[in-house]
Amino acid sequence: MNGFLDLALNASFLVQIVMVVLVVLSIWSWTIIFVKHKFLQSELNKTIKFDKKFWSGIDLVNYYSQIKDKRKKSAIEDIFCIGLVKYLNLHDEKKCITPETISQTSLRAMQVGIGKEQEFLDSDLQTLATIASVSPYIGLLGTVWGIMNSFQSLSHTSQTSIALVAPGISEALVATALGLIAAIPAVIAYNKFNGDIYKIISRYANFSEQLTELLQVKHIPLEESENDPSK
Repeated sequence: MNGFLDLALNASFLVQIVMVVLVVLSIWSWTIIFVKHKFLQSELNKTIKFDKKFWSGIDLVNYYSQIKDKRKKSAIEDIFCIGLVKYLNLHDEKKCITPETISQTSLRAMQVGIGKEQEFLDSDLQTLATIASVSPYIGLLGTVWGIMNSFQSLSHTSQTSIALVAPGISEALVATALGLIAAIPAVIAYNKFNGDIYKIISRYANFSEQLTELLQVKHIPLEESENDPSK
């Protein structure tokens, strides 16, 4: 560890700047990784919990009445409310409800909601991808610069020895190592989060399809007090 610090402190100014940038990128990357992992796990758990409760035979309108005024609804609850509100509005407007009408209203509205949720879930992934792709090149820049300085120092001496260039090359290679340290976790996290988001969005899409089919084959008994989604 001391040797690493000595190399960093004795490196040229540009190489030191490169090292600082890479350390900042690495900290930024790990912050995103921890926050994103916690958030995605929470969303997945909420979705699984909602699925179990939803398919336990509860009354849809009563359940909607329970959660519609919640300040912080989960994403799957938002999608459910969007779809059911559109269905209830069809009843309020005294329109003829057909499977095609439900698909054109409830399902389409839920698909729009799922699209918005996917945009939210995808946030910060572009940052991880950028860190993963840029960090090695930033490290390589520091390495190339350090090696250039090492060989340039040989031109000012009549004696050539590995001992003259070894310290400079070592300093330069530290930049490459830092670049890889920043990039590798970002790549792994990016791929994992993409997989997690795909699972969550698939659950949202499957639920919207299942709810639409349920609304198409079963008319929900509505009471006068429950007909108005704005209450």
